[in-house]
Amino acid sequence: MECTLLIGAAGHSWRDWINQQSHRDLIVADLGNCDHGTPGRVSLWRAGKQIAWRFIGTLDVQRNPIAWLSAVGELAQQMQDGGIILCGDAGSNPVMRHLLLNLAMMVQPTEILAPEKTGLEFWPWPVGAKAVPVSAGFPDLVHEAQRRALWLKLIEECSEHEVLLKDICVIGSRLGSGTMLANPDTNDYSEISGDVLHLVTQSKLGDEEIARMLDHTHTARLSMVDPRTYHGLICSFAHESGDDFGMGIVKRFDESRGLMTILNTALPPAPVRILKLGTFRIDSGGKEVGSLAPWTV
Repeated sequence: MECTLLIGAAGHSWRDWINQQSHRDLIVADLGNCDHGTPGRVSLWRAGKQIAWRFIGTLDVQRNPIAWLSAVGELAQQMQDGGIILCGDAGSNPVMRHLLLNLAMMVQPTEILAPEKTGLEFWPWPVGAKAVPVSAGFPDLVHEAQRRALWLKLIEECSEHEVLLKDICVIGSRLGSGTMLANPDTNDYSEISGDVLHLVTQSKLGDEEIARMLDHTHTARLSMVDPRTYHGLICSFAHESGDDFGMGIVKRFDESRGLMTILNTALPPAPVRILKLGTFRIDSGGKEVGSLAPWTV
């Protein structure tokens, strides 16, 4: 593909370089980027307008590498020749090295650029990388403030939606990955996935009660989550094709009804078929309040 792959590094910014290339398509694969819309997703821009985007649900590529690679590859197919793919901080660990090298092998760029004095040009890229001077990046506190402003803007643009889990598919979490159980005698929500019983409850269960539940459901392990864990979790609405059409946060999870109240930028009533859940939460003030381990809730 005729495109340029930009490799990010801490303390460096491609902002000025990209501004001089505004006539070219741009894929923002840097999940923490604040110059091109809401973070936590991969987006395709053309002539200053967003053409398409894919929800990833994290600021750290390593927390959802499958969705990230898939999103960049898919949007690269929609990018016009001569476009740019902007990646985030390459870091110094073998996981990021592996991911970025695989991305480069997948898209086969004609040009790879890295900030000078980082040594990233010496990685075994599919085409020789070139080190170039770039601008200094903003401090972390500035990036956090920029993201907070974007999260507040997102919340302001949202409408309230009610989504029944029995009517949709859920991606990105343990929730929704199993077969839903009917619990007429409790206020809990539960699913079976393989030999695991996933229980969403505010109750405190003792060992004997857990043992009875596992025996009754013929499962070997229990995954138990408080429903409030989902509150504030970033999320996306998607069609059956997987195309995202609205982003927002979980406002409330009523485990007794299997119903999520979600603030989302989609206009109600939204034809949601897939709910994609991310791995971190946003509070009402736009503050990021901690990450969750992938596929645990």
